[in-house]
Amino acid sequence: MAFMGDAVATPQSGKLVPLEGLRGIAAAVVVLYHLVLGFTPKGVGVVPHGHGFWDVIVQFILGLLNGGAAVAVFFVLSGFILSLPFAKDRRISRVLVALLKRWPRLAALTTVACVFAWALIHLSGHDYKAAAGVIASGWMASHGNAPLAGHHLTWWEAIKEGLVSAFTTGDVHFDSPLWTMRIELFGSFAIFLAAPVLFAIPSWPLRLVLIGGVMVCVGGVYPVTYLSDFLIGTILAMLYAEDRMPIFSDWQAVVVGLVAIYLFSFTYEQKLLIHAPIKSILPPGDTSHYVWDAGAVLMIAVLLGNPALRRVFSKTWAVWLGLLSFPIYLLHGPIMLSVGAASFMGGVKSLGVAGSAVAAAAASVALTLVCAVPLVWVDKAWTRVLSRMTGVFVKKPARVGDVKREAVARKLEEPALLPVSERV
Repeated sequence: MAFMGDAVATPQSGKLVPLEGLRGIAAAVVVLYHLVLGFTPKGVGVVPHGHGFWDVIVQFILGLLNGGAAVAVFFVLSGFILSLPFAKDRRISRVLVALLKRWPRLAALTTVACVFAWALIHLSGHDYKAAAGVIASGWMASHGNAPLAGHHLTWWEAIKEGLVSAFTTGDVHFDSPLWTMRIELFGSFAIFLAAPVLFAIPSWPLRLVLIGGVMVCVGGVYPVTYLSDFLIGTILAMLYAEDRMPIFSDWQAVVVGLVAIYLFSFTYEQKLLIHAPIKSILPPGDTSHYVWDAGAVLMIAVLLGNPALRRVFSKTWAVWLGLLSFPIYLLHGPIMLSVGAASFMGGVKSLGVAGSAVAAAAASVALTLVCAVPLVWVDKAWTRVLSRMTGVFVKKPARVGDVKREAVARKLEEPALLPVSERV
């Protein structure tokens, strides 16, 4: 979503590699959230009655499977990462290239995912309906809240969804997680136009007044309300670029991390009393994402500001998890609703409903990972093509002194863990 596919590390130093791991974990939360929705009768709405100790523990764990909060993390990361290049380069050519690249940058993979989903739908038929009838899963019965009834299930319609409708009307049927793509695209456009202006303003009070004014205007009206997530990411980018991010000791990181998890777990569906204060002050409308944004800010700040966490999240696993996050996000839904549903129906007689659901969930995760790897290479190759096509428009004329300084700097910097694509 940052979102999904935007590399968060520079090719030479890998300074922001920790955010790759965060993005990958957010993608994993979305997958787990959908697995629970698809292969259990009541999904994350299953909460115990009462407010005893174990009731609270179960509710809190279910609250961590918060797909909406994970998407908010994606959007805040997008605002952060897409804003950073404008800290040093605010030329109009940079803005125009960023605007021109963003749609094809996202649409290549979404189109592949929709065609892949079309093929799976034709191979599996209506297994998802049969599975939903046995499991009593409303999410499964609605094809992941993307009903197929009344729509032309052709390969051409799949291409149109991945290429156009997912980004314009937000009307998706082949691949339900693509509902976020319209928000991602127009949120990115807003950042490309706003970030150069905000970075050029030296006054922090004026910056915050402008951003706050926009956030008040968009309020809780879907989908424009999610523009706030991207702008919050821009605030973080300005703090980071100007070396104003806080540094956390280990005990401070623990406290901040726990608060971040508390905010991440907030949902209106859960009955946790610990969230009652938030519910009492939250304005009406689609506003839960403001709570999740606060959690995302704390997560990003503590990952970049605590040396121990930064080291842990700078390992190769974090890079790979980040690279896989966008493909996993795109592919897991269609696989669950086809191969997963078929696996469930094939094993329900011998394994029972619960056993077959576990086996189907495992098969869905395994196949998603297998299919995500080649999509990573497609994504990297396509990003390189776009960079070559547009690089000539933003490349500054090199001077001899600059070239020498850059060569020395590259020798002093630590090598990247893995090559990653450029940020915008």
